Parts: sequence; C-alpha cells; structure tokens
Amino acid sequence: MPLLLVAAAPTSSSRYQQQLMDQIERAVVLSKGAKSLNAYGRNYAFSGPRRVIAIYLLPSKPLDPTCGCEVMLKDLSSRSCTRSERAELAASSARAIAAETPAGRRRWFKSVGSLPMIADGGCTQVTVWYDVPTHHVLAVACNGLG
Repeated sequence: MPLLLVAAAPTSSSRYQQQLMDQIERAVVLSKGAKSLNAYGRNYAFSGPRRVIAIYLLPSKPLDPTCGCEVMLKDLSSRSCTRSERAELAASSARAIAAETPAGRRRWFKSVGSLPMIADGGCTQVTVWYDVPTHHVLAVACNGLG
C-alpha cells in the first residue's frame, strides 16, 4: 500500500482558481493506465506565478479488519497487534481517509508543499504540470511503480 503524505488543509478556492481548475480539466489527457478523471480526488496549487501543479489521487480504501497486524520487536521478531493497537490503527486510517479529497471533488491548496501525495503507487497518483499564461498542460505522469 502506498504511503499517503498529507500536509496542510486546503484553502477555499477563488473564482480565478475555479476557472484554472476548469481549464486544466478540459485540457488534460490522463496517462495510459490511469482511471477516469472523476475517479480521482483532484488537488491543485500554484508552483510560482506561471505554473500550477495538480496531484490527482485515487481515494484510499478503509483497512480490512480481517487482515493481519504485526508489531516488529527489537530482536526483529514480531507479535500480533493487541486489540487497542488494532483500534488505533483503524482510527488513524479513518482520519487519513477523511482528510483526502473525495473522488470527483477538487481542492485548491496554499502551496505545492501542502499538496497530498503518495510515495510510488503508479497511477494511484497522477501529477499534472500546467502553464497558466499559455493555457497548456506541460506534462502528465503517473507516480512511479504500481
């Protein structure tokens, strides 16, 4: 499962930012292997006065409570998670999912550094680079291996 990195909360988007998101979404052609645009939670931020970076993420699925849970010990052995450790893991997962942009929705963030992103994940994350003055999508890429 890819690691989701979430920073600051999104800001309310201005009318100009709404128009930029509309322009990008009309122009973007997703990478081969990506899902449809509405399958992604879409996150945007300025990366300078001329560029917008968009991170499109497929929403995470809740943890399967029937899956195993192990705690690594100092001697490199492991033990099964306790009931309270499982509960904390489930609560942490639920908080992370609640912070994500839902599928089919979009949010504007204050900075590129506050955009949510994952480590690896293939087309679970699609990154879009957009040039504002020329109204062109510069690049679209899935995020590493699946």
